[in-house]
Amino acid sequence: MTTPDVKPEAVTNSNLEQLINAGTGLTLFVWEDSELWPVRYVSDNVAAVFGFTKEEFIRREVHYKFLIHEDDTARVNDEVELLKSGKTGYRLTHQDYRVRHKDGHYVWVTDTTVVKYDEKTGVNLLFGYLIDITERKELELKLETERNRLSLLLDATRLGTWEWNPQTNKTSFNERWARMFGYEPGELEDNVETWSSRLHPDDYDKAWQAIKDHLDGVTPFYESEHRILHRSGRWVYVLDRGRIIERDAQGRATRYAGTVTDVTEQKQAELDARRAAHAKNVFLANMSHEIRTPLHGILGLASVLENTDVSDYQKRLLRTIKNSGDYLLNTLNDLLDLTRAEEGQLKIKLGTHSIVHILEHIHSLFEQRAEEKGLAFEFDIADDLPRQVIMDHSRVIQVVSNLVSNAIKFTQHGKIQVKARWLAENERKGELEISVTDSGAGIRDTQRIWQLFEQEDDGLTRSQQGSGLGLAIVRNLVQLLSGTIQVDSEMGEGSCFTVCLPMTVHTGNAPSDEELSELPLPELGQHRVLVVDDNSINQMIVTEMLLSLGQQVESVTSGQKALEALQQSLFDAVFMDLHMPGMDGMETTKQIRQDSAIKQPYIIALTANAFPETRTQALRSGMDDYVTKPFVKEDLARVLNRINVKTQRKKHGI
Repeated sequence: MTTPDVKPEAVTNSNLEQLINAGTGLTLFVWEDSELWPVRYVSDNVAAVFGFTKEEFIRREVHYKFLIHEDDTARVNDEVELLKSGKTGYRLTHQDYRVRHKDGHYVWVTDTTVVKYDEKTGVNLLFGYLIDITERKELELKLETERNRLSLLLDATRLGTWEWNPQTNKTSFNERWARMFGYEPGELEDNVETWSSRLHPDDYDKAWQAIKDHLDGVTPFYESEHRILHRSGRWVYVLDRGRIIERDAQGRATRYAGTVTDVTEQKQAELDARRAAHAKNVFLANMSHEIRTPLHGILGLASVLENTDVSDYQKRLLRTIKNSGDYLLNTLNDLLDLTRAEEGQLKIKLGTHSIVHILEHIHSLFEQRAEEKGLAFEFDIADDLPRQVIMDHSRVIQVVSNLVSNAIKFTQHGKIQVKARWLAENERKGELEISVTDSGAGIRDTQRIWQLFEQEDDGLTRSQQGSGLGLAIVRNLVQLLSGTIQVDSEMGEGSCFTVCLPMTVHTGNAPSDEELSELPLPELGQHRVLVVDDNSINQMIVTEMLLSLGQQVESVTSGQKALEALQQSLFDAVFMDLHMPGMDGMETTKQIRQDSAIKQPYIIALTANAFPETRTQALRSGMDDYVTKPFVKEDLARVLNRINVKTQRKKHGI
C-alpha cells in the first residue's frame, strides 16, 4: 500500500487565522491608537471569549476601552503610554486585567501588545493577542485568599511556622518564628541546629523523642511543649506541633512542617498556680499540725479522764469536750479531703461491707444529738438490701454522716428520717439509694449550698455555726464514688437529700453479723514500749493510754535520747513523734535502722500531719506504722496488735 503523493498546504495568513479561530482562548486584536481605541481587526472567535461579535467591534457599536473594568482602566492606560514611549521596545505584556463580557460578567485576560506605525493613515496601531485566563485567575485568587486567611490566622494565633527536610536537614522559619525569639529571618541559618541548639537542656531529649516518634509512625503527629532560648537570654515556653507532609519514593520524610506557639504567659500562670497550690498545701499541712496537736491534748486528756473515777456530772462535761473536739476534727478532715479532691488526690478503698451495719453505726453516732434537740430520729431500711456489697465504707459513712449532721443542725422541731433502698440492675449490680429528710426551715437557693464555704444564713446573725464545707465535700465524694446527689426543698417544709451510689453485690461466703460488726479491742500481750516526744502533754497522753492497755512504758524527749535508750535496753515498740527539734523522728529512725548494735523495734510514727506524702516519707525512712493525732487508745491497741501478727508471721516463715 502506497501513500498518496499529497503535500501539506502552504502556510498563509488564512491558515494562521483558521488556527487561531479553532481555539476559544486566544483572540487577536488590532486597535487604532485614538481616543476610544477603535478596533481595526479582531479574530472571528472573539464572540466565544467576550460575547460580542466581530461585526459589533468592527462597526464600532461597542468600544473596547469601555469594556475594561473601572478598577483596571487607569493602569492599562498607563501601560499603553509606557508602550508607546518606546522604553519597552514597543512591546509590552500587560498585567492581568478584566474585560466585561456581553452578559455582564468579567473575563480575566493576559494581553501582549506590539506598536506598529500605519503609513497609510499616519497613526499607530496596537497589535495584541489576548488569552482568556479566567479559570486560572480565579484559582489564583482563591489561593491568595486562602494564603491571606492563613496569614491572618497565624497573626491572630501568634503562630510561627517551620519546615524541615530530615534527609538534608535544610530548615526554613517564617518571620514570626524568628521574631518570637528576638531575631530577624535573615539572621537565622537554614538548618535544624538553629532550633535544636536553642533548646533548653532539660527539654532536649524529650523534644527529639517526640519528633522521632512521629517519624517512626508511633504517633499520628508531633507535639512537644518545651523551652527555647530567646536572644535576650530568657527562656520562651512554646507549644510545638507538626507532621510529615511529603515523602519520597522510598517512603522517607522529605517535608516535616509545623507551627510554634508562644505559651510563656499560660505556662507562667500555670507555674504560679502550682506554687500557690503548693503554698496552700504547706499552709494546710502546718495548720493541720498546729490544730491537731492541741486538739490531741484535749481529746487525749478527756480519754484518759474517762478511765478514772468521775461523777456523772463530770462525765457529761467530758462528753461535751469530746463532742466539740470531734466536730473540730471532722471540719479539719473535711477541709483536707476537699483540698485533695481539688487536686485529684482523693482515692477510694473498696472492700466488702454491710449496708445495714453502716446505717446502724450512723444511727448510734447521731442518736444522742437528735435526742438532745428533741427530734425524732427514724431509720427506714428496706428488707431487700443486699447483705454485703463492695464499696468504700468510710466514704459512704462520711457522705451520709455529713447529710445527717446538716439535717440535725438546721432542724429545730419535728424529725429526721433516713431511708435506704436497693435499686437492682441485675443480680450482681445495683444502686444504693439513701435519702435524708428533715422538717427544718428549708433551703432558698439549692444551687448555692454546694459551693465551698457557702451557707444559707450569711453574716453575724446566722443562727447555726458551721464552716460551709459539709455539702461541698459531700458532692465531691459522691462524684468520686460515681454516684449522684440531688436536693428537694420547700421553705418552711424541710429538705430531702437523695444520694444514689452504684455498687456491686458480694456473693461470696458471708461472715456472720458478729464478724461484720466492729471488732473489740484485741487482747494484747505486754510489750516494752518507748515513747519519744518533746511535748510533755503528748508524752503524758500516750503514756497513760499505753499504761491503761497494760504495757510497760518509758519516755524520752529527743531523738538522741531515744538512740541512747535503745542502745542500753531492749524495746518491742517505739512510738516516735515526727516533728522534734534537732534530730526529727525520720532521721532518728534512719539512725536506729543503721545501728547493728540495736535490736530493731517496731517503730510507729506519731504526727499531726494527715497528708499522705508525710506517711509515705515516714515509711520510707524505716518506720513500720503510722498514727495520726488526735487518736484514742483503741488506735494504739490495734497498732500494738500488729506486732503480735508480725511476730506470728515471722515465726511461721511468712
